[in-house]
Amino acid sequence: MKKVLLSLLNAAIGAAIGILIFVLITGTGANGSSTKYMVNEAGTISSDSLAQLAFQVASTIKSGDYDKLSDFVHPDYGIVFSPYATVSLSSNRWFTADQVADFDKNSEQYVWGLTNDDGEPMQMSVSDYFSRYVFNYDYTLAPLVGINYIVRSGNSVENIMDAFPGSQFVDLCYPGSSESENQDWSTLRLVFENYNGQLMLTAIIHSEYTI
Repeated sequence: MKKVLLSLLNAAIGAAIGILIFVLITGTGANGSSTKYMVNEAGTISSDSLAQLAFQVASTIKSGDYDKLSDFVHPDYGIVFSPYATVSLSSNRWFTADQVADFDKNSEQYVWGLTNDDGEPMQMSVSDYFSRYVFNYDYTLAPLVGINYIVRSGNSVENIMDAFPGSQFVDLCYPGSSESENQDWSTLRLVFENYNGQLMLTAIIHSEYTI
C-alpha cells in the first residue's frame, strides 16, 4: 500500500513540475506591459537576457531603423524571413546584414515564399512584407512570450528546430480575440544562433491562423 501511495505522490509531483516548466512567470514586458513568459525544458530564465534581446529587436523593427536592425543580424549567415511557421530554406527570402541595413531605400519586389491559400509566389516589397508578415501587431507589447517554446500553433508544420538546429528562439505572441474566436492570433518568432559567444539573429518567422 505504501508503495502505491508513494508512486501516486511521485506522479503528482512530476505532473506539477511539468506544468511549472511551461508557465514560468508573469512579469513586465517592454513598455511596462504585463507579460506571461513560458519556457520549455531546454530553456532557463537566464533566458531573461534572450527575452530582452528579442524585445530589443522588436523595438528596432517598430522604429523602422533598419541600419540598427542589421547590427543584430548574423554576419556570416544573414537572415531568413518566413511568412508562415513552416520554414522553407529553398523558397523563403534570405538577406545579408548589409542588405538589411538598406531596406529603407529598397523598393524592389521580392518573392518571399508561397501563399498559404493557393501556393502562388508571394511577391511584395520589403515595406509591404514587414507590414503584413513581420510587424502586423505591436509585438513590443506581446502578452505571451515563449522562450524556446511555441506559444500557439496552427495547422502549419512546426519545423523551426529542423531548419535551425542548435538555435534559440523567442515567440512573441498575440493570442487573438474572443470576437473572432481567437482565429486572429499572430506570432513573431525571432531565431538566434551563437556567433563568437554572442547571439545573432538568423530568422524572423511569422505564424498565424491558416486554412
